[in-house]
Amino acid sequence: MATRTPVTPFYAIAGAGDLAVEKVRAVGEDVTARFAKIDQKNLQTELTKELTKAQVELTKRFEAIVADARTAPAKLRELPKTAQAGFTTVLGQAEETYEDLAGRGKDLVERIRHQQATEDLVSTAKTTVSKAKATRTTAKKTATSATRNVKATATSARKTAKSAAKAAGSAADKVGD
Repeated sequence: MATRTPVTPFYAIAGAGDLAVEKVRAVGEDVTARFAKIDQKNLQTELTKELTKAQVELTKRFEAIVADARTAPAKLRELPKTAQAGFTTVLGQAEETYEDLAGRGKDLVERIRHQQATEDLVSTAKTTVSKAKATRTTAKKTATSATRNVKATATSARKTAKSAAKAAGSAADKVGD
């Protein structure tokens, strides 16, 4: 048994989306190819052929249903065993499908991670974060320095105001002498 890599719902969702895109593209190409092959003049003939094929197929299916109805009682007795086996099979298929989708999604994510555009984006984001941190540090230092300067200026202004008040008081006292 091969070693399994851990799967995540994210990878499974990415894989399912990738698979859906692939299938839609394939259907679009198939429809385009079919329309390109149809000659408008022979459209009636083609439709008649397709209708005849469908009628034959429906007849075969109806006959198979009738045959199944005849054997239904015997099959009903075997239903619990059949249901259990079917459930086990479906469960195994679901697990396998989930793992396949998750693997596909993981491959898609890894492919995107290693694209040059993604690497450039990561590099740019790192540079931007680094510049933002540097700007924040510079702003903090500037704010701290400005706070110190404001405090020093306020202290100096207070001292100057006191000196001016003293000088004004002394001058006023001398005016009257």
